[in-house]
This record gives sequence, C-alpha cells and structure tokens, in this order.
Amino acid sequence: MNNYRTFLLAAPLILLAGCNSGSSNNSSTTKPLLKPAANYQFTDAARDELLEERQDILNSMMLSYDGKAYSNVKFAESLGDENTLIQLADDNGNSIDLYLLGADEVEECIIYHEASNRIDSFQCGADKRSISNDTTLIQTTTTHTSLPIQVEYNHEAAEYITSIGSTILTAVDNQNQINITTSFAFEGFFRDLICQPSCDEKTPSTLGVTTFLQLKDITEQYKGSNMTVRFNNPIGGSVDDDINMYTGLMINKNQMTTIVTPTGSVFSGGTDLFAAGNERILERATANTAIEADKQVGVHSWAEGDKTAKEFPYTDESHRKQATYFDTVMGSKGVDFYLFTLDSAPASGEHWVTKADSEKYNFITKIIQL
Repeated sequence: MNNYRTFLLAAPLILLAGCNSGSSNNSSTTKPLLKPAANYQFTDAARDELLEERQDILNSMMLSYDGKAYSNVKFAESLGDENTLIQLADDNGNSIDLYLLGADEVEECIIYHEASNRIDSFQCGADKRSISNDTTLIQTTTTHTSLPIQVEYNHEAAEYITSIGSTILTAVDNQNQINITTSFAFEGFFRDLICQPSCDEKTPSTLGVTTFLQLKDITEQYKGSNMTVRFNNPIGGSVDDDINMYTGLMINKNQMTTIVTPTGSVFSGGTDLFAAGNERILERATANTAIEADKQVGVHSWAEGDKTAKEFPYTDESHRKQATYFDTVMGSKGVDFYLFTLDSAPASGEHWVTKADSEKYNFITKIIQL
C-alpha cells in the first residue's frame, strides 16, 4: 500500500481526542510561553498528502456476497478490541454492513442489509482465515442462507479502518439554502441487532476522512449557496484530528452556520467543527435548565501516553496547530478558548460548556429555546 506505512509511523491517530495529540519534540524555551503561537501553516499540499495516505484505508477491503461485490469502504466504527463494524458500498452505491470480529472470537461475523432488513452470519474464526503477504482472506458460506461469501482485506490497514469515521452528511437544497444534517451510519444495525427492542441512549458517531470527503463533495455541488451544518445526532469526537481540522477550515471558508439541534450534541472534535461556524447556534434540548445540564456542547484536554497536553511546551507543533485552527475559525478569542479546553477536563474526562463559558469566549452566538 503506497505511503501507508509512512502514515502509520508519522501520524498516529488517537481515538476521540478533540485536540491533536502528536508531539513534534521541539525543545522548550528557557522562559515558558504563556500561550502557543497561531503560526502553523495549513496548506493544500499537506491536506492532499493526508488524503492520499488515508485513501489506502478506503480501498483496503472487498466483500463479495449474494452475487455483488462491495469494494468501497464508506464508514467504520470500533466495537471494542478487534471487533469492527464496517459499511461498504458497491459501484452503484448500494451499501451493506459487515460486523467483522477478531480471529479469536467464537461468535460469527454478521452481514446486515438495512434496506431489506436482511441479516445473515458466517463463521470467521482463525481457521477460516488465510493470510498471505499483507492480505487476509475469509472464504466460506453463510449460516442461514448458505450463500457464498468472501471477505478480503489488507490486515495492516484493517487496524486503522475505524479512523475513517461513522458520520453521514445529508444535504438538502431548500431554495438555495443547503441544510447539511448529520446522522450515525450504523443506526439501523444498532437498532435491529444491538439495542433490541430499543436503545436507551443514542450511540455517538465519529468524525474522520469520510466526513471531510462528504463535505467536500457537498461544497463543490452547491458552490455559492448558503450552507448550514446541523449536528442532529450525538457526535462523540474525531478519530483523525489532522483531517478534522481541515474539515473545520472548510466549514469556516464557506461561511457555514453550525447548529446543534435538540436531538444532537457535539463533544471533543465535534465541538471543534461546531466552533468553525460563521454563526454557532445551540437549539436547546430542554427548557428551564442550565445549558450544561443538556450535555450538548462538550470539551476536554488531550494527552499522549503518560504526558498531558500542558506538559508539552507551547512551541510544540500540536499546540501551534490547534492555536492556529481556533484563531482562524474564532478570531481573537480562539487561542484563549483552546487553552480553556486544556484546563476544562482531563483527556479521559468531559466538561459541558456553560453559558458563562460561552459568553467569556464569544463561543455560542445564539441560544434558541424551542
């Protein structure tokens, strides 16, 4: 896979870290800086290099089932350890969900087709897997329908497939007003297979390269139109912060409005995208309570290994990236808002933005009681 090993070595991805957690190992100055400089250069060339590296992941898997070949990886979500939920599409855009278990699991892997409510399963343990060079092949028949099924994937890329994200963006044109609404790619799978009869809480979706690519297609299709991103489901954060910042910069460049709807929420990297809006609107989930009680806009710090974000000098590239991003999308309050996130909660914790927080940093520009 071209450039893939370079990607793995140079750009480790930290799950749901709202702020980039890589370190450039720059030496600190004698006198510590009070805040990071907003002087990082986001370039088209750097963005395109990131996209090229991640394209290998999107091309890393092929599923053959019921006479159709699904080779376009659309979304993915980790379900713990080595168990992964993957949505693939054929060349006509028809999609199917594959629940791929680790080789040591005793349960069967699952095929789910939401449009027809079709569920099938197949044995996928170590004895069903053939490994040659960098490819793993599972070739068998399904348990319930005895249909031939084949799954082939690059096992190195499969380790990072959940970094692509699981958030669908759906654009609707309403008289030159483009409403872009988020949803969870695996809502049907969770509803029909995991949460029966129903889920007590909605499962958060994640942001990654698929979020960027969807938004890029939408902005190209509706160039010149007014656009609004509506966070209509819980967004748990980013699984690829480098790409997520370019997604936010695209929102900002196109002067989009961002809205957290009553059924939606943003946390971590999701809040980074909300911050990129020209207007940033919160539609309250409930009335007559403090906004933090609804848990609709959340932040936290980041860490790498045993080091917290503030143990890295502010000259570190990670801090300068974030400072530049927030300075670009929020203006003069941006860097201070970034520093606020570092103090708000540890990387493993969460802080839900209060009205006082928002007013201090001019963050939420409008709060709507529905």
